[in-house]
Amino acid sequence: MKSLQFFLLIFPTILFAQNQIVKSDFDGDKIMDKVYFDSESGMVICQLSSEKFKKVKTNSYNDDGTLSLGKTKNGFEISVSQMRAGNSFQFRYEKESKKMRLIGMWRSEFGPANNDGSGESSVNLLTNNYIGDWNYYDVKKSKLVKIPSIKKKMIFPKIYFDDLGDVFYKYMDQDVKYYEAEKKRLYHD
Repeated sequence: MKSLQFFLLIFPTILFAQNQIVKSDFDGDKIMDKVYFDSESGMVICQLSSEKFKKVKTNSYNDDGTLSLGKTKNGFEISVSQMRAGNSFQFRYEKESKKMRLIGMWRSEFGPANNDGSGESSVNLLTNNYIGDWNYYDVKKSKLVKIPSIKKKMIFPKIYFDDLGDVFYKYMDQDVKYYEAEKKRLYHD
């Protein structure tokens, strides 16, 4: 599973998101705000009416994948789909900071041909609850084994749209540690 870390980068290069724009009242002032992918800069940009439509940018995208933007109940989501993996980031407006806050992350893996390390996980950054549903390939039995759901705490400081940094790598690293520990505990070879 550790080798899978090299296949996902925080934000892959976009193949189909050039014209995607999500419009909604994210900040609650009854004026439409928007989030979109800017193909020239390679960044996702958010513009809030309450901040006079100032362009707030994420990190640039730098790997292969297909990005999609979507509206959620209280904000928006950036999703990236790759050939054998995917991830998403959910944001909602935080009144105190007047910024879009990262409130959740999700990732999935198909693993290699035998699906070793396949599954998915998510972390709710408001409650710090992590859930991982992963599989491993048992070579001796020649079959894929589902590991029981892993439920733990995963704590991050507040993270905002304009300062994502390496949060995805930190999430993925901890996710892999939880997977490896549970696999070793349950299925020591």
